[in-house]
Amino acid sequence: MNKEKAEAIAKTAAALDLEAYIGRYHDSSETRLQRLLFIAVSAGDAMTELSKAEHKASEGNGINSISADEDGAEHHLAILCKSGYGMALDQMQQLQNVLRYKQIFGAAPSIQDANASLQQRVESLAVASTIGNEQAAGEFGMPEQDAPSASAIISEVASAAPVSLDTAGTNGVMGQNAARHYSIHGIQCDDDWVERTQQQNSLKSEVLESRLDTSKSRLNKESIRAAYLELGNFWKEIGMLKESMRCHLRSRDFCTSSKQSGQMCLAVIGLGIDLRQFSYVNSYVTKAENTVNLVSSEPLTAAKLRVSSGLSLLENGNYADAAKKFTEVSIDLGPEFNSVMSPEDIALYGAVLSLAALDRSEIQKHVIDSSTFKQRLELLPWMRDAIRHFARAEYGEFLSIVGSKKGDMYLDVHLHRHVDKILEQIRDRCLVQYFFPYLSVSLESMGKRFGMNIDKIEDAVASLIEKGKIDARINSRDKTLVAKEVPNHRLETLKKVKCLGDTFMAETHSMILRLSCLDAGLVVQSDANAGSRRGRGYRRGRQRPSLAEDMEVSSDDDNDMMVEYGEMGSSVVLDNPEEEGKVPAM
Repeated sequence: MNKEKAEAIAKTAAALDLEAYIGRYHDSSETRLQRLLFIAVSAGDAMTELSKAEHKASEGNGINSISADEDGAEHHLAILCKSGYGMALDQMQQLQNVLRYKQIFGAAPSIQDANASLQQRVESLAVASTIGNEQAAGEFGMPEQDAPSASAIISEVASAAPVSLDTAGTNGVMGQNAARHYSIHGIQCDDDWVERTQQQNSLKSEVLESRLDTSKSRLNKESIRAAYLELGNFWKEIGMLKESMRCHLRSRDFCTSSKQSGQMCLAVIGLGIDLRQFSYVNSYVTKAENTVNLVSSEPLTAAKLRVSSGLSLLENGNYADAAKKFTEVSIDLGPEFNSVMSPEDIALYGAVLSLAALDRSEIQKHVIDSSTFKQRLELLPWMRDAIRHFARAEYGEFLSIVGSKKGDMYLDVHLHRHVDKILEQIRDRCLVQYFFPYLSVSLESMGKRFGMNIDKIEDAVASLIEKGKIDARINSRDKTLVAKEVPNHRLETLKKVKCLGDTFMAETHSMILRLSCLDAGLVVQSDANAGSRRGRGYRRGRQRPSLAEDMEVSSDDDNDMMVEYGEMGSSVVLDNPEEEGKVPAM
């Protein structure tokens, strides 16, 4: 973490109401716990970074005093860090999540040893979740019949040496200073609570497994499915996400309706997002979309699938497609999916990704003119105002609003890795659109417009020129940006009009010629149609039919006389009554 990022998080920490923010998510969801831990660790990392910067500055200046602003920033970060750990601790104890409790608050010999030990322990104890039932325990070379029981897994995890994570889930999003952040605030590992809770979890797991065995013995599909789901939800509550994934995957074979299949797919998708295994997310989004009558009969399910697909695209860096997925989510989806994302998250992701990846016409279509997404933007008034400034080409005000919320995005567990890239793309887009109507522009005025000094705006413009986004050159002496080739828009427009006129005249001439040939009875036909559709010549003295009648296909062969001759396979129409019965000379 650099100083700029730490300062942005410090500004957010001063105004963030953590309780109101985390209240958007389900009380017992893994997403809520991961976000709390990520915010706590990010605040601790920012506090450490600011302390280091202050220490270096004091050493360089020989001054040991700390300014009031710096002291206040560290104070807000400390409060946010303590609040995050405290709320996460309450959720772990409420759900009896012993595994995560020991991972976060257990004493570890070292950070690196802790990470390696935890990874090895969890991978060896939690049975891997795979697509097929036969392969559910085979990923680690463990036969399904030899997989450890629930009570054995809980006992092994609880008796393992306590470790501390540098992850806020399983994907490595927490900082390297996570091991010592909580100790600053006096949070200690309660070994007595761990032992009591481990015993309770062991008893409960044995009860749930016995129910599952009983259901299997009765061969009742619905009872087996319910037992698997209950056991899977129990594993999820105590932090064993891979075991939970395995149970939900096995319940697939006992689903008897499309609705049950959809519920199973959504459960696997949610666990895949918590585990950051987006291959499962993509696979089961596709399965759910292809389930008969699921998407059409369950509009909320379709909206949840769009959100999951958009989140997977975001993780893969496909911002344009992710933006379209989020902006197309139905407004009917409110807090029903807050175990994964809140409605405010959908609005934030859809807006910032659209501004970064879509062109102006697509932003107009998917964001500004979209009736559903406009209603969703009401949840984020600051983003609504920012988009209004963007539509009016008031780029300075727009970038100022978005930049002030940078800290909020740094504290988002899914968006934080993409913030710098997204904001850079947004700024570059604004610079390109600002320069487009000008032949030359002063870098000083351009910098004032965007809130940047001359050096920064010159570096930004030079980067755009190198990327080929602006066809211009920088006059370093006059500090101006001059377009290389001045486009003659009037000449280009006249060329387009002339081309369209020529095309129209050619098509009109072809249509008139065809109608004239039809009216004169001059029709060229292939040999394949010769037997069913005779020549269109007519005897003299007869009234020639109208053009409409002539265009109709007739099967009447009595009025036409045709003689085949030669090897050419052509037909001659005898139009003279006096020449009937005569064969023309070869």
